[in-house]
Amino acid sequence: MDDCIDLSALAAPEPMDRVLDWLDAAAPGACQAFLLPRMPYPLFDHLARRPCDWETEPQPDGRAVVTIRRNASHDQS
Repeated sequence: MDDCIDLSALAAPEPMDRVLDWLDAAAPGACQAFLLPRMPYPLFDHLARRPCDWETEPQPDGRAVVTIRRNASHDQS
């Protein structure tokens, strides 16, 4: 997890805001892992509405690593 951005010490909603800020600014093809304080269920709805794919890895201590890949923009009509 050397390239993972650790957001696990931040209070809600800061981790989600930072992940979404990264995603909105990321170039197509960019990929980033984030260590979050818990399984980010509210984040998943936001990710589903954006041009990205993601994987979630629960950690033994209750935290979660979410890896996001920015896709090319798509029509959100």
